Amino acid sequence: MPVPRAETPFDPLSTPPRVLLANFYPFAPGEFAPPRWSRSNLFLPCTAGRGIVQVGTRRFALSAGQVLHVPWATVLQYEADAREPFVLIGVHLAYAPWEDQAGPRPHHAYRNIPMRDEAFERSPARQPYAEPFVVSVPPDSNLLEYAAAVATAYERGLDERDAPDRDARLRAAALTFLLEFRACLRRTAAGAPHLQAGRVREIISFMELSYARTHTRAGLAERAGVSESTLAAAFRAVTGRSPIDYLIDVRLAHARRLLASSRLRVGEIARAVGMPDVYHFSKLFKKRLGRSPLAYRRRRAL
Repeated sequence: MPVPRAETPFDPLSTPPRVLLANFYPFAPGEFAPPRWSRSNLFLPCTAGRGIVQVGTRRFALSAGQVLHVPWATVLQYEADAREPFVLIGVHLAYAPWEDQAGPRPHHAYRNIPMRDEAFERSPARQPYAEPFVVSVPPDSNLLEYAAAVATAYERGLDERDAPDRDARLRAAALTFLLEFRACLRRTAAGAPHLQAGRVREIISFMELSYARTHTRAGLAERAGVSESTLAAAFRAVTGRSPIDYLIDVRLAHARRLLASSRLRVGEIARAVGMPDVYHFSKLFKKRLGRSPLAYRRRRAL
């Protein structure tokens, strides 16, 4: 899948977004939220921690500084990391073409408690993007702050539903957020112009979720739906590394975390990150990080 682009000509200046729901949610360690049915474009900025968001049958690893976009009418599940549970901001937006549509209003289910929303049952005539994808927020972007501003304005205004300027304030905050999101997406596209950049990001997310399993070049290519050579070329274009090299980096990153935060033996850590040959694991660790796993642990303990 290429870098996401607008499915139809879409100008947020002419169709200012309407905020259907915006809120903060700090997950508890290991918390798993049941499905939520959403009839809106949903943006999920992650401000802290990490976890997994399942969009239909696809799973996305999400960590601080990333935003997951989910299109209209998608079933979601949330699973917080047991060590570093994530904090998400939910920003649900609709656009002017929805306002002329009739029909029953859907309902959101969270922990089996119905939550009323103002979105409509049928798909909007236009929406910015029709696929789920993750965008990393550049260090100099204010996107997370803009998302927090939308949620704050929404929550503060719950008792002011009849205030004449409430909707205008919410739309202005949402428009600022949406324009910055588009700017971040353009920068992502400029930094990864390869046609298979979307597939690369999806395989990277898959690696983050399954680094402990055995993976082969052929298996990763099959999952991406391309040839081994195509996937390898795409990975080098987007990340500067081959798929297996990138997977090794993912495994070593998790190994460093376990060395610093647990009392597991080196062999146990090697197996936990999908590298059962402890000699090979230690050799790669020292080659890439400049010291052995035990030396790394001792240094972290100082």
